[in-house]
Amino acid sequence: MAFGADLPRRLVPIIAGQAFGLACGVAGIHLTTALVPPDLLGPYSIFLTFAPVGMWAVHAGVIKYTARHWADAGHRPELLRQITRAGARKLPWLLLACAAGAWASGGIAWWLLFPLLFVTATLLSIATLTQTALQAARDHWRDSGVLSAAAVTRSFLPPLLFSATGGSAIALYLGFGGHAVIFAAAGLWALAGTLQATAGAPRVPAAVPEVYEGPLFIGLAVTSWTLLSLGRWVTAWFFGPTETGYFALASNLATLAPAVLATIFLMYVQPVLFAARIETAEERRALARRVDRAALFHATGALAGLVVLRLLLPWLVGSLIDARYAEIIERVLPAGCFALAITTGQFYHVMLLAGRREAGCGPAELSAAAVLIAGTVISAALGMEWFLRWLLLSPVVPWLVNRPLARRALLASP
Repeated sequence: MAFGADLPRRLVPIIAGQAFGLACGVAGIHLTTALVPPDLLGPYSIFLTFAPVGMWAVHAGVIKYTARHWADAGHRPELLRQITRAGARKLPWLLLACAAGAWASGGIAWWLLFPLLFVTATLLSIATLTQTALQAARDHWRDSGVLSAAAVTRSFLPPLLFSATGGSAIALYLGFGGHAVIFAAAGLWALAGTLQATAGAPRVPAAVPEVYEGPLFIGLAVTSWTLLSLGRWVTAWFFGPTETGYFALASNLATLAPAVLATIFLMYVQPVLFAARIETAEERRALARRVDRAALFHATGALAGLVVLRLLLPWLVGSLIDARYAEIIERVLPAGCFALAITTGQFYHVMLLAGRREAGCGPAELSAAAVLIAGTVISAALGMEWFLRWLLLSPVVPWLVNRPLARRALLASP
């Protein structure tokens, strides 16, 4: 994958933001394991799977539209108004999703958790939309600042508030809600700068196309959210809250390598792909080759990072990680492999968006998700050993399912 002459200007802030977020995450893990017991961390981790339901599912189509069209919008304030109206229309669906999430999460009273979850999910959607716009505009330093503010509050507010209240479970949830407030505020403040820079551009009305608000992207978004949460849900169902706490912490550690590398590659490559001319068959083949290289670099780097993490874990438990979480040692590599399976599929999603073959996302992503979900549930029903074995094998799924189906859709005649 070739990098352009703008490498320092664009890649340096991306890496800086991710590195700072990684450092905060590591410090947050040390603090959380020292202060929060596994049986409380388990229910809280289920809440954390529902908190992003807006940005990962309900508002995902609107966010994808922002990523695809923000850079070339003739009048960004008008585009933002259209996006805001589209997002507001989906709030009743977010309300229903949060009601279900509050009931499923447990940990604290439903009547307290439900409004907190709805406000938190709404704010996270706003924050994600602002970050998406900043990334599409290649305003990486502002985006890095927003990411850094979010990393600090997400890593430290919940455990510190939990400790300050003497171990009150609700403090964990309120701490995450505080993180969402600061994240959204930082994103809106940063986005104001890009709006001012384009306010004088010609007024071009924007409308969110049906493909981004219709059943295709809703279904894909719900599927992606399900995959991201699946490991914790299945662990909670089959193995109980304490085991869920172990798996949640293992996932938090293990997803760092694939998620950080995927973010760096996609943040750098995605705006370039979306701005490129992709019309002829040769241009489509070139796009497919470039995405293959990016996905392969990502997978190789992520696997190397996961192996290093697994080798270091016996030393980290007892120093960085509290000794009562020693069970995570055998769970980190499987959890990381499943995260890698998900992030690898994202490259082929971006490929189809860049090639304006959005309809091809359905067969590729839903087929892969069906394999991953079925394998995860069936293996968990057979016991912990089979569950962990399946997770270790899961990275082959995007190469056997997502890639061939996505390439077929991209290269097919219009």
